[in-house]
This record gives sequence, structure tokens and C-alpha cells, in this order.
Amino acid sequence: MAGAKTLKEVSKLPKTMHERLERALKLALEEVERRNARIVGIQLPDGLKHYVPEIVDEFEGRGIETLVSGKATYGACDVDTELIREVDVLLHFAHEPIGIEFDRVVFIPYTYDYDIQAVVSLAERIEEKMISLVATSQYVHRLEDVKEELEKLGYSVSLKRGSNRVPKAGLVLGCNFTAVNRGAEAIVFIGDGLFHPRGAAIYSGKKVYAISPLERKLRIVKEKEVQEFLRRRYALVAKAMDCEVFCILATSKPGQNRVKLALELKNDLRSKGKKCYIAYFDEIRSENFPCDCFVNTACPRIAYDDWKKFRKPVLTPQEMEIVIGKRNWENYEMDEIL
Repeated sequence: MAGAKTLKEVSKLPKTMHERLERALKLALEEVERRNARIVGIQLPDGLKHYVPEIVDEFEGRGIETLVSGKATYGACDVDTELIREVDVLLHFAHEPIGIEFDRVVFIPYTYDYDIQAVVSLAERIEEKMISLVATSQYVHRLEDVKEELEKLGYSVSLKRGSNRVPKAGLVLGCNFTAVNRGAEAIVFIGDGLFHPRGAAIYSGKKVYAISPLERKLRIVKEKEVQEFLRRRYALVAKAMDCEVFCILATSKPGQNRVKLALELKNDLRSKGKKCYIAYFDEIRSENFPCDCFVNTACPRIAYDDWKKFRKPVLTPQEMEIVIGKRNWENYEMDEIL
């Protein structure tokens, strides 16, 4: 491989985007050189697919053949196992590994070096003094620094390591909130969007403060928002009470494969006199399967975020247990893959 070169200036990108991509590409190229790889697979989340030409240029300009995965990539559970067969190494961008060993797969972080003091100044508005600090993968790498600064201000900060699926302290995933310390008085989430802080609120039963480093804003996840979410889920559960035919959704994706759980759910449903079968996918789609209700065992966000794409109710495994009387609504839990 040719000696190290300066990465090309991707002038179309916003400055922060360019810096993050440049950093990720530098790490990726170092890994490719270390492995002496000649054919490289590249797997990107949708937000980075816009820059495929620029990313490919960096590799092919150095004489490295590239194949870009066309599969959807929602997390580290979405590794393109078919593409691995065709390449020397698969570079999976923007997600943290989740405790599953993949041969010849390298996870390339895509992090944002945000302003710690700006985050801390927003956090100073938080009244509770015992807090649990969490973040998504783009922001988790600086939580130790945030913790240190908050403790200087008198906060008692928990930075907890979650289950084996979670590689870093304080990291929350769309399918796993075990890094949240339920013993804290409040949760401080650093990241973007509503899904993770809302999930942390349901998981912990505590107030959640969501800080967006990009927008430099702090918002509180209100009890009203949590109750709105739960009312929506309860409406789907209530509708499913009258269903007779259930289709259980399962996937081949390594990090989402819960076929064993699907089989257990099928036995539970049949023991209650319900008709059911398991539909096995790579990518879960809202197919017109003959059923009254779907039960999702793949990525939990399919039930929570994509339910409108289905013409029939889509339940989590825990919600299905409510339908058949195995669980009480008062014991509602978010679906997690541990």
C-alpha cells in the first residue's frame, strides 16, 4: 500500500461532518493497511450513504477495491454477513460493537467531539444532584470528561456499564438501556432525538434531561410524553386482545436473531388457543401475511417506531404476554435485547 496521504478535502460537507468523516476514514485506512487488505467492504448507515463517492475515492485512490453494502444499517446488529464472504475486511461505520464476534469485521467509530463546557453549562440547570449519565455512540467517548466536570460542580454522577451487549460505560442502544442507573434521582442523556431519552424514562421511572450537543439545547422528557407513548402502546395491546391469528416476526440478522424467543412465544400463544406462525426475514417488512396481529422479535424499534407501516397491530414480546394474561399492564417494560 502507498504511504500515508492527506485525506482529500470534501468541500461539500459541513465542517463538523467533514472532521468526523476524516477522522473515521483515517482509522479505517490504518486498519486496512495493518491487515494488508486489497478488497474492502464498506457498510454505512443511511446518513453517510450520501457520501459514498467521496469515501470510495479515498480507498480506490490507494489501489484498494471497494464493495459498498446496499443493505440497511441501523446498528452493529446489522452486519452484512453476505458481503463479508466477498472481501478481505468489512468496515462497519458509525456503530459500536455489541459483544458478538464477527470474523474480518472492523467497527469504525464516527464520533462528534462536542464542547464539554457547553454541555456542562446546560446541565447546571438540573436540580437533582444524584444523576445517571448516558449517551449514544456518537457522544459516549467523552462521558468521562463530562462526569469529571459535573462532579466539580457538586453532582454525584453514575457512569454505569450495561450488559455484555454494551461495550462502553454509559452507552445506551435502541435495544438496550441497562447502562441507565435506576438508583439515580434523574437521568442525563447526551445525544439527539426523543427515542432514547423516552426509553430511559420508561426504563428508569425517573425524570430524564436530554442534552443535544449539536443544538446546544436541554429539554426535559415530560411525564405527558411518556404517558402518550404508553397510551399508544396500550391501544395496540387492547386491539390485539380480540386477535386470533398471530404472525411472529423473526430475523436472520446476527444481533437481532431471537428465534428461540419466537418459538417460546408461539408455544405460549398456542397454549391459549391462538393460531400463530413464525415469519423469518433478513429485513423485516410490512408484508401482507394473513394474520390479525404481528409480534416482533427483531429490532425493538420496529414495534416502537415503524408500527404505522403495518396495517395491523405490531406488539413487542412483553406486550404479547399482556394479551395472553402472562404479564400485567402495570409491569410494562420496554423490549430489550440483552
